Amino acid sequence: MSRRPDLVQLGDRIWYLPDGMIELRCIARVVQKRRRCRNAVETSQMAGWTQLRSDRGLITVYDCGGLDDATVRRWLEQHCTVHDSPDAVDFSAPEWEPFDPVRHTDMVTTLDAQIDAYARQLRDGVTGDWRPWYPSPM
Repeated sequence: MSRRPDLVQLGDRIWYLPDGMIELRCIARVVQKRRRCRNAVETSQMAGWTQLRSDRGLITVYDCGGLDDATVRRWLEQHCTVHDSPDAVDFSAPEWEPFDPVRHTDMVTTLDAQIDAYARQLRDGVTGDWRPWYPSPM
């Protein structure tokens, strides 16, 4: 099952995950069964989603900036907590790719597109009556 891609910030780098966070599975080899481990890399919500902006636009990232160095290393090695050891043998290569805004353009919302979306949201449903307005987060 292919999911939408996600961006993840680990340390000072942003990484692209083609199948997203939900599908991020351990890549260690289960020796007895001769297959890839099926455990998730993340076992509980360890971080949160945030938006980053630059002159290229906005991106939404899973921000793991608060994780300790050992957890960041485990994530980059794409191992679950069971296979977090130097003795683990990998079944396949990690799925991480360094984020490249030129190559991964579908992950970047341009500032003009964001402004247009906000303007549409601001005008949507406006009537002659004064009513509460609760804009959705951009």
